[in-house]
Amino acid sequence: MFDVTDVGSDEMDIWDELPDHGTLEEDEIPSVGMRFAKLQLAHDFYVSYAKKVGFATKIRTTTFDKITKEPARIYVKFDKEKQEWIFFKVELRHTHPCSVKKAVHYREYRQLSMHAKYVIQNNDEAGIRPNKTFLSLANEAGGPSNLGFSEKDLRNYITARLRTSNANADVREMMNYFMRMKDINPNFFYAVQLDDECKFRSAVWVDARCRASYEYYGDVVSLDSTYSTNRHGLPFASFVGVNHHGKSTPLGCALLGNEEIPSFEWVFTQWLTCMGTAP
Repeated sequence: MFDVTDVGSDEMDIWDELPDHGTLEEDEIPSVGMRFAKLQLAHDFYVSYAKKVGFATKIRTTTFDKITKEPARIYVKFDKEKQEWIFFKVELRHTHPCSVKKAVHYREYRQLSMHAKYVIQNNDEAGIRPNKTFLSLANEAGGPSNLGFSEKDLRNYITARLRTSNANADVREMMNYFMRMKDINPNFFYAVQLDDECKFRSAVWVDARCRASYEYYGDVVSLDSTYSTNRHGLPFASFVGVNHHGKSTPLGCALLGNEEIPSFEWVFTQWLTCMGTAP
C-alpha cells in the first residue's frame, strides 16, 4: 500500500478547494474504486490528472498528515483476490491554487519536444548561443511559459548531447585502433561489450607480446583496477604477471563499464578466452 500526494506549493494558507476540472471527462478524474492491472498504470493515471489540473506529485509511504492538513492525495492498495490495484481513498482538495500553465515548469513535466531538439541541435552546430536559441523558441511558442522547459533544460540538453557525441567519437576511434592492430598482427585480441541500446560498456584487448608473456609468466596473474577512470568515467584495469626477474609484466588491458561484479566477470571471461583457458 502506498499513497501519492501533491507537492505543488510551499504556501501555507489553506485553500481547501477542489481544482478546476474544466473539460475533463468523468473517467479522467480519480475516484474511489478505480482499478488498475498494474501499479505503474495507477501512478501514470494520477500523474496525467495532476498535469491536466496543474500540480505535481510524488510517491510517499506515510499516512495522512493531520497537523499540516496536507490534502490532494490518493491511497492505493493491492487487491490480492482480483490481482488489481485499487484507489481506496481519494482526496482532491488542495492547500494551494493550481495552475495548468505553471504546471509545465514542474521538474516532473518539463521536457523538450522533438521540434525543440531539432532546432537546438542545428543552432548549436551553427554556433548560435543557447540563450539566443531559447529566446527564438520562446517567441515561436508565444512566450517562455508556453515552452514546457527552461533555458537550463536547453543548456543541459546541449551538454548531454556533446558528451554523448564525444563518447561515440572516442569509441569509434578505439574500434578503428583495434581493427588496425588486428590487421597488423592476427594474434592481437580484443572484445567489446555493448548494452541493450548498443552503447559501449566494456572492452578487453591483449596484444601478441602479452599473449606470449602469459605462456611464461602466467602462473600468477593479478588484475589491477586501481587506476583512475578516463574522462567518460570508465575505470582502466590491467592484467599483470611477474617475470623471472621479479618485475611486473603486462598481460592485457581492459576498460570496465563499472566496478560491479558482472563487469569483472565479463572482463575475466574474455581475457581467459583469449589465453585459451576459458572457464
